[in-house]
Amino acid sequence: MQDVTLAAGSLSGAVGGISAAGVSLVLIVVMVYGVIGKGKKKLASGPAQIVGIFGELAFLRSTGFTRSIGDAFHSVVVGLANNPDLGNIGMTGVAMLLIALSLFARIVPASGAFLEMLMGAAFAAADGSIWEALVGIFSIPFSMMGV
Repeated sequence: MQDVTLAAGSLSGAVGGISAAGVSLVLIVVMVYGVIGKGKKKLASGPAQIVGIFGELAFLRSTGFTRSIGDAFHSVVVGLANNPDLGNIGMTGVAMLLIALSLFARIVPASGAFLEMLMGAAFAAADGSIWEALVGIFSIPFSMMGV
């Protein structure tokens, strides 16, 4: 039997190696069955939001079709931030708008997961600001798994 230690903040020895594409696939299944599907258990809006933001950050770290999903959400928030019809509100404006919506809008699990995927994309696109620090905090589990 192998001695599994969690020294240096690594979970990869405990859970085994996993890629960003593997994490993304797991989070897609959780979103589909936990938010949209008709399974026995359903996610409430709060957990659905958490799965959404972690899902988007995992999508942006992966390759293949899940990266395409992440890039699609990323292009939506970049388009909103740089839209001259909205007054070029910038990525900070988009991030703050999404935070306000997640705090005050009536959210069901599906819209919560979608909203948080947009928020994860906005945080990742806003380099060099407090939003980058939030991405770093949300990415701690991925770093611990070696993703």
